[in-house]
Amino acid sequence: MKIKFILLFLCLFIFSCSSKKVLVPHFEVTSGISRELKTPGFWISKTQNPDKIILTEKQIENLNAKILENCPFLKNVLSRDLEKEKEKRSRINYANKLKKYSKYYDALSLKKVGSTFFETLKNNIDPDAPINIRFALTIGYAKLKALPTDVPLISSSDTTDLNRLAATDLNFWSPVAALYSTKDNQWCYVISEVYEGWIKAEHLLFASKEVISDYFNDKNIAVVTSRFADIYKDTSLTQFYDSVKMGTILHISKIKNDTIEVKIPVKSLNENLEFMYCYVKKSDVSLGFLPYTKRNVIVQAFKQIDAPYDWGHNYGYTDCSGFVKQIFSCFGINFPKNSGQQINMKDSIQLGNYNTTLKAQAIISEGISGITLLYLPGHIMLYLGHLDQNPYVIHSIRGYSGKNNKIHMLNKVAVTDLALGDKSKDKSLLERITLMNVVK
Repeated sequence: MKIKFILLFLCLFIFSCSSKKVLVPHFEVTSGISRELKTPGFWISKTQNPDKIILTEKQIENLNAKILENCPFLKNVLSRDLEKEKEKRSRINYANKLKKYSKYYDALSLKKVGSTFFETLKNNIDPDAPINIRFALTIGYAKLKALPTDVPLISSSDTTDLNRLAATDLNFWSPVAALYSTKDNQWCYVISEVYEGWIKAEHLLFASKEVISDYFNDKNIAVVTSRFADIYKDTSLTQFYDSVKMGTILHISKIKNDTIEVKIPVKSLNENLEFMYCYVKKSDVSLGFLPYTKRNVIVQAFKQIDAPYDWGHNYGYTDCSGFVKQIFSCFGINFPKNSGQQINMKDSIQLGNYNTTLKAQAIISEGISGITLLYLPGHIMLYLGHLDQNPYVIHSIRGYSGKNNKIHMLNKVAVTDLALGDKSKDKSLLERITLMNVVK
């Protein structure tokens, strides 16, 4: 018993020395949000014309073209002529990239990663390797990394859940263009639709550009509208295959009663692409994209309520920008992944120079419930409406600064007002909002 007490004391002492921040559990933060505010119906009832179509399919197509034009990180991998980039693409300077991460810690040991770690990475990357473009689909949730390693790197002991090497996870069957591999052929550097980075080679299913294009040209689709949808290998839905998240596109083979047969790309025994037919509940999907209405957006957002916050999508859930991207994917709107890119995907409204009173008034007067994004550096939120001239949002939030350097942890999708942080030196969410964008 004495030994256990000493070990507990040492752990508490080490933690207190490693961080000056005091963590506060989420129930102390959200206690002021009533049960009704956590339901989609409450906000739908306060919305004018919730079932009016905001954008038609053709208008969404035009919006996607504008988003693609305005976002340099967003790429249509299959239609882009990557051969033209072959000669002009400069090799990433990995010496500088490794230097950038040298100050970080191994999240498992909480020790600084040493020179041996980086030397091993450096030796596995051939800076003179020729670019050989190969097209592929991702198998499962493929994690896109800044460096070719599974070791999670963190910046401090109180951010062990934030792997600084994790760019994002690519959804099932995302198209990518692989440019080159590490010397051990375990990792490939790829261009995806949202980012560039390293992916484990085992998570890539290589095929010709034509075969992959044909798969995506099939417009007979179902879109996952549940938070997750289970896929089965049999019509009785007993042999589990995998689970896919909201916004995932499935290609329909046939519909039978309450079950949909879908065509799934898989890797054959000889590593080639082939298709398997699987089954999903009709109630978990929409046949085609959902109609883009305020009601539908709010309903989709609240399907994620209390979902765990997951920076970089390490565990299949989402961070703030991933939350927004998943919701709008259900309507066929192709958002970029990064919050800063999302708010600037089309003309945004500048709010940075307003005081809090004018800012709240602008949000309430110009924002539209369910289809308005609010942005502060590093974070994005979906506007729901207002109560007593107080704007409310739904967002995936890790935490925020409070009084006396306390860090209030939510770590989930939550409904909040914009006063969070008003007693901290970092200021409230409302004070820090700089941009607003109405997605229409």
